[in-house]
Formats: sequence, structure tokens, C-alpha cells
Amino acid sequence: MRKEWVFLPLWLAGCSSSGSSGANSDGDTCVLQTQLSGGVEATLGGGLACVYSSRSVAFAPLDGNVAVSLFVREIEAGQTGTFAADMSVSAGSESWTGAACSIDVESNVPSPSSYDAGMSFNDHLLKGKGSCSTLANYRGDAGTKPPVTIAPFTFTFHTLFY
Repeated sequence: MRKEWVFLPLWLAGCSSSGSSGANSDGDTCVLQTQLSGGVEATLGGGLACVYSSRSVAFAPLDGNVAVSLFVREIEAGQTGTFAADMSVSAGSESWTGAACSIDVESNVPSPSSYDAGMSFNDHLLKGKGSCSTLANYRGDAGTKPPVTIAPFTFTFHTLFY
């Protein structure tokens, strides 16, 4: 049986927030370093905001209109290793979807804040790298637009496990 996970934005975390979990020595908890080319041209690195939920995160520059969403399939709290993921890109009201990716999760550690607050879910900080084997294709009614290539990337983000 295939598991389906729904993306429901729950939290907004700034890139420079200091992580109390100690998982990152630099304190960054919302990081996606990559380059987009084709239908959208952008370099993502710093100055990001994250919206995250169960196994999903959306990265958006604080000073632009390009956002990248990452959905990790079949990962559980504490697991590390290689996992399938999907990425999509949006720029304004336009979107490109369907990029099939693989991520290497090097760290998947609990954030003490979710446990301390007695919440019914576990907030974890994931850190690693990844690459996409397919392009993100344009999804819209405004004609055909070139697909988006997502260069190999590194990431750090919070996600929730229920």
C-alpha cells in the first residue's frame, strides 16, 4: 500500500534563527543551496524562509518571488540514508512540478522544543544533500514554457513526524 502525505503549512522559520537542537554549528535551520535554470533562473543560498509540515518544506527567498518545495517520501523520525523526494518550483503565479529527486539525509535529529512543549508530533531537523534525475515541467494554461533544471543541492530544514 502506498502512503500519501498532505502538505499543510504549519510553521514559518527564518533562515538565521538560532537552532536550540545544536544540530547545526552555524545555527541555520532553513537552508537550500542550489541553482535553477531553464524556465526559472535563480540561485538560492541565504535569506530564506521555510514553511514546513509532515515530510515537506517550502523554501522561499525573503527578497524574491521564487519558491522551491521539497517533499520527502517514506522517511521516518531519526532515519538517515537515501530517500526519494519530489521537488517543485514556483515563480509568481506560475509553477513547475514533477522533478524526481534523491536525497541523502545525513542528520535527522529531534528538536527539543517539540518534546518540551508536549506536542503530539515530533519536530526534527534534517540535513543533507540531493540531486534530481528529471526536470520540473511547466504546469499552467499560459502556453508551453521551458522546464526547470534543479542543480545538485544541499539542505537543512525542519519537518514534522506524527
